Order: sequence, then structure tokens, then C-alpha cells
Amino acid sequence: MRLSIREPITLPATEQVQVRDLERMLGLGAPALVSASGERLVVPPTVYEVLRMVVELMAEGKSVTLLPDNQVVTTQRAADLLGMSRPFFIKLLESGAMAHHMVGNQRRVYLRDVLEFARKREEERQAALDRLSKQAFEAGLYDRNVMPEGGSDE
Repeated sequence: MRLSIREPITLPATEQVQVRDLERMLGLGAPALVSASGERLVVPPTVYEVLRMVVELMAEGKSVTLLPDNQVVTTQRAADLLGMSRPFFIKLLESGAMAHHMVGNQRRVYLRDVLEFARKREEERQAALDRLSKQAFEAGLYDRNVMPEGGSDE
């Protein structure tokens, strides 16, 4: 079976037991590959981490897509990945929030830039929530909360 890069790879039900076994074995540390002739090669740490992540996701029933670092995506695909409308994403590009380039009359962005934007946006959101929580704590707002009858703090 030949799998295509850039297409989602979903684990067939017939391979679930094997992938769970593989996940268990990968949890024991970096493995070695043994060829049919008996030649042994220790899997490099970076390849091991990628393999471990892929197997973990597939064992959870998630599909996996492999993409090269320089993968270019359309503005619609980028907007979909970020959970926003295409027009809003175009405004972000025009404001300089993310690098892009033109292919004919269409804008294109690198997937790595989209993912980096998403990572930074999530960090900024988390920092804002942390600030709000700290301010609420310092203002004593948590002290006014009353546990509902029959409630639990866990």
C-alpha cells in the first residue's frame, strides 16, 4: 500500500491492535530497526519523536497528515485552519500580521507561518487569561464565590 503525503492517513480498524502494541513499545524508549537480513539500526532521536507522536495520534483514532516545512496553502485553507473567515484572514495579511506572497493574482502563505501565528495567538490568549485571573484574585472576587449546595471544588 502506498500512502500519499499531504493526504490524511487514517488507521484501518484491522491495524488498531498492532498500533497499540507499537505505542506501548515506543513508550519503552528509542527502538532499533532490524532488516530482513538482520542488520540493526537504532532509530535517531528526532525520527523516534516523530514516530512516537504519529503512533500516539493514530492510536487515539486521529488521522495524520505529513507536510513538508515549506508547504504553501491558500488563504481559504489558512483561514479554515485558524478558524476564521477568509475575508478576515485577508485583512490580517494586508495589515502585515503574517507574511504572504502572490501567485498570479492570488495570495499564498506558508503553512509554517500559519501554524506559528496560531501558536503565538494561543500564547497571547493564555497570557491574557492569566492576567485576568490574577486581577480577579487580587481584587478578592474569588472570595465572594459561594459553593453551590451539594457542589464540590474538584
